[in-house]
Amino acid sequence: MKENAVNFLNQFTFCQILIGLSLPNFVIFLADDLGYGDVGCFGNYSIKTPNIDKLAANGVKLNHHLTAAAVCTPSRAALLTGRYPVRSGMESSSRNKVFFFVAASGGLPENEITIAKALKKKQYTTGIIGKWHLGNDCNKKGDGCHHPLNHGFDYFYGLPLSNFKDLGDEGESVITAYMPNFYTYFTLIPILATVINILIFRKFNFLFILISIIIPTLIPLFLLNLKTINGILMENKEVVEQPVHLKGLTQRLVHKARAFLDKQANEKFPFLLFIPFVHVHTALFCSDEFAGKSKHGRYGDNVEEMDWAVGQVMERLKSLGLYNNTFVYFSSDNGAHIEETGVDGQREGGFNGIFKGGKMMGGMEGGIRVPSIISWSGTTLKGEINYPTSQMDLFPTIMELADIPLPDDRIIDGKSMIPLLNGKSQSSHEFIFHYCGKQIHAATYIQQKDRKSWKIHWTTPKFKPGTNQCEYVCHCFGDFVIHHDPPLLYDLENDPSEANPINISSNSKYSKIIFIVEQARIGHRSKIEEVPDQFSFSNSIWKPWLQPCCNFPYCNCKDDFLTVS
Repeated sequence: MKENAVNFLNQFTFCQILIGLSLPNFVIFLADDLGYGDVGCFGNYSIKTPNIDKLAANGVKLNHHLTAAAVCTPSRAALLTGRYPVRSGMESSSRNKVFFFVAASGGLPENEITIAKALKKKQYTTGIIGKWHLGNDCNKKGDGCHHPLNHGFDYFYGLPLSNFKDLGDEGESVITAYMPNFYTYFTLIPILATVINILIFRKFNFLFILISIIIPTLIPLFLLNLKTINGILMENKEVVEQPVHLKGLTQRLVHKARAFLDKQANEKFPFLLFIPFVHVHTALFCSDEFAGKSKHGRYGDNVEEMDWAVGQVMERLKSLGLYNNTFVYFSSDNGAHIEETGVDGQREGGFNGIFKGGKMMGGMEGGIRVPSIISWSGTTLKGEINYPTSQMDLFPTIMELADIPLPDDRIIDGKSMIPLLNGKSQSSHEFIFHYCGKQIHAATYIQQKDRKSWKIHWTTPKFKPGTNQCEYVCHCFGDFVIHHDPPLLYDLENDPSEANPINISSNSKYSKIIFIVEQARIGHRSKIEEVPDQFSFSNSIWKPWLQPCCNFPYCNCKDDFLTVS
């Protein structure tokens, strides 16, 4: 492992912030499905990201920053709570690893402590502007048990779900992309029902046949209306637009973020502003100002529009005099979705640089290593950290900066990055476990003595022959994966691409590494308590009584403005 490029010992002391000065503000930028190789400061030379690059130039690049999951919903839960998502039931044992409906009852449990909720102890004003995707209601419409306002945020403007392909204008659906033969299955149901009817009843049961025809007809009709069902834009708990108009949405998010900052400039309390972008998840969209301007089609246009949005927020911080006392964090919820393509076959997912794999691929570096930056203009923070860190580390880092003790009634898996940032430590973790669903597929082992990072894979995705990709997404179980006994071992310093597994029998030290990590995995699993599964069938299905609707029965309304200058 290379020497840590950051050394702030005797240059930067956090007590200067905690003693005698006001508490810092926090701005968190979170991209959606942005790949490690999609940003200029992380090696991309063809997509223009000057504002994100400026954050890195004036801050710290986290070169080995890892998400707690390779897909958005559990990853976001972990970032906000500092805990492995399996601890809160935010991991799934089935195909479904995210919430597909706003009107589902699963979500981040009310008893979890988010960064926003914890900061309320110091009277922080908190806002989230962008994509939530951690649930909405539980038992009745409007109870908001999973809503951001019930998790410590004072203000919310954005999507309670996500911008699935169904919300775009190309007629694509995430359901048919996920299951290409979906509609075929339903056309076969009446035929199979007729055959079964004859074999069992020996005569036509017209009611049975009628039901077998109606159900396959209603389900496709339901799915064809997903744009209205899931295309919800909320301000606090009110639906302000349905279906959401994606074009110009980034400009609206920027407008709301600037308005939030304007208000905070006149308040005496510190603030947290969380901006989880809708970009660059499909459906891809951008304003005319950015359309067709990049060298990488619609995907590149989306990255460049997101970069513009980062710049707009940072400029407003400067103009309001908030810049020097604001801790800024930029990251992505997981790696790029490398299998994603558009209707014309053009690639619409990102690029993960030299790292193998991508979104939804368990512990593959391409799915969990994300471009990440910490920037704080009022300090001497500058450089790079090459040792493994986790998005779960953000929670305890912010708690330390805000002088708030960590909760003592639960396990916090993240480690404060402050010792790394001020040069007092070379590494914060010894082991970082990588889940795919509820199973540990891999682990990163940071060997403290030799300052080396090793990667162990017990389970890997089963790729399409001759590729490092799955059909549309990778799954975590059964015939979709390959189990390895002994596990695969990689030296991440010399083989970050995970291309050449080490021959474990060639040296006894490798067997020792495997043994150490195996014991750590057993110890970790022994501390995982059984909790309600938020992705269970009953929590995941669409429940009509929970369906938000802004103008019943039409469920159609527009926000006050669709574009912002």
